[in-house]
Amino acid sequence: MKQFADWILGTLARLTEGFRVWHHWPFITGIAIVLGHRVNLRNNNLVDTETAPENPSVPEDFDIQGARTVDGSFNDLGTPWMGKTGTRFGRNVPLSAAFGESPPLLMDPNPREVSRRLLARQSFAPVPHLNLLAAAWIQFMVHDWLSHGKNTKKDMLEVPLGADDDWPRRPMLVPRTKPDGDTNPNDEGRPATYRNIETHWWDGSQIYGSTVERNRQVRSRPGPDGKPAAFLDDGKLGLTDGGLLPIDGTTESLELSGVNGNWWIGLSVLHTLFTREHNAIVDRLKIDFPRASGDWLYHKARLVNAALMTKIHTVEWTPALMDSPRGRMIMRGNYWGLMGETFINAFGRFSDSEVTSGILGSPQDHSDVPYAMTEEFTAIYRMHSLLPDDLSFRSHEDNRALFDRTLTEAAFASARSVYDHASFEDVVYSLATGHPGALVLHNFPNTLRRIDKRADESVFMDLAAVDILRDRERGVPRFKECRRLLGMKPPDTFADITDDKDWQNELKDIYGSVDKVDLLIGTLAESRSKRGMPYRFGFSDTAFRIFIVMASRRLKSDRFYTDDFRPEVYTEAGFRWVQENGFASVVRRHCPVLADALADARNPFFPWKTAER
Repeated sequence: MKQFADWILGTLARLTEGFRVWHHWPFITGIAIVLGHRVNLRNNNLVDTETAPENPSVPEDFDIQGARTVDGSFNDLGTPWMGKTGTRFGRNVPLSAAFGESPPLLMDPNPREVSRRLLARQSFAPVPHLNLLAAAWIQFMVHDWLSHGKNTKKDMLEVPLGADDDWPRRPMLVPRTKPDGDTNPNDEGRPATYRNIETHWWDGSQIYGSTVERNRQVRSRPGPDGKPAAFLDDGKLGLTDGGLLPIDGTTESLELSGVNGNWWIGLSVLHTLFTREHNAIVDRLKIDFPRASGDWLYHKARLVNAALMTKIHTVEWTPALMDSPRGRMIMRGNYWGLMGETFINAFGRFSDSEVTSGILGSPQDHSDVPYAMTEEFTAIYRMHSLLPDDLSFRSHEDNRALFDRTLTEAAFASARSVYDHASFEDVVYSLATGHPGALVLHNFPNTLRRIDKRADESVFMDLAAVDILRDRERGVPRFKECRRLLGMKPPDTFADITDDKDWQNELKDIYGSVDKVDLLIGTLAESRSKRGMPYRFGFSDTAFRIFIVMASRRLKSDRFYTDDFRPEVYTEAGFRWVQENGFASVVRRHCPVLADALADARNPFFPWKTAER
């Protein structure tokens, strides 16, 4: 029955794609078409890149059935290597289309010119119906899912610079992505692969780390210098007496968490909130299990905390960015199914069907392809345009201005110093009442287009140019070809990409041919296309197609969200914690003075009420 239903939905999606996109159909038909696209993408756009994976040994004295391992192994008990740290990124396109580009194509058109002429922010274009916590949240999530690790400087990419370019060093040097150092004869004739240094799973690794060493650090009490000192044997994570994160002992003044790369004040807030949330979950579990060991409490609290973050992303953050009746239905249906939240919480699952009862608690299924994050998924989450160049910090008591900082002045080691001039609650309030940038052309933060990484070595970075280079380098197909490979109608002209005539002319001037348009540029340009940007969506339909398959896959492949999403594994109290909480309750628990500001927001990622003087 399921196979026949999938065939019907998949056929419907294929037949309708060529002449009317899904969001131009009536509501129910449009939802059915999206479900059909998911069927087709699962069948055609999940590609394994592993050729000789090795199974890890069973961790000693560890409950692999009831807890997540640090490195992500043994999520699938029959294939324990799947999704662990150090495994390869998969693909959403055939391997024949996944070869990285080489010069001269790699530099055609010049990534720096694309940055200067198509991405550079001319004036800040905000999203009025979102708050700045939404921008921080997606980076918070991406750091959980993936990282290519430190780039290699042994073989630098040289980006030519125009005569009128004021870049401080010629040529622009960009370190290559760290190559896969563990290839084998089975890889011959296949495209280059890259490895994820984090776990592929949705397991909260940005909080907890993906190595034993990092995990031990975050589970340590900070000493007088604020750095990790004594290991906490009560299951909690380390916080200062004031409830802030410790200082990373390996990097001066940078706050410590499982992942703290590309740190800024928005990440600091979310990492702090969910570190506090972990400790609150531990306290709740202690009531029911007063004799439980600290390790047992830690692992159960991690399960619960990770599941809560997953729920928030699925039913709050994503619907905020897909703020239309269709978008909200699609995402909430992904989690609870057509039966809905009220029915599922009251009566449990109606059946094993993910369509009727949601993915949570349904049978685990990898769609016949080992689970992994993909290079194309990495590419569509290049959402740096969400970040503003300037931040304003204000009092949560009366909305009075406290001080302003540029994004750079509130990033990296400087992020912690923000709390010297504003309370944690002031910072949360300021982000919650500010706005992110729109995912459109000409709105990439200029502060990120000239990052001085290490002034003593004159290492600078234009992140916009690097974003373009990374996709080309890693074999992510360009926009037109990517759409074709995803089963979408490819554009024949620049007018097929965007309705904005000025943008059409700019694209033609820089790319010459529609075939050359980069995936990132195409998705940003789609924001001004009735076909390419669904109503009130924050990202393009092309990005949404990859999202359709990978958002479901992150849940459907994970044992702890499918077969083992049950009270027997999470505990009764832990299971209820996930079901009964969301981002608003997390904020109210750890910042109770902000409850009034949050009260009127339909979604906690919408702007909160400003305090009155």
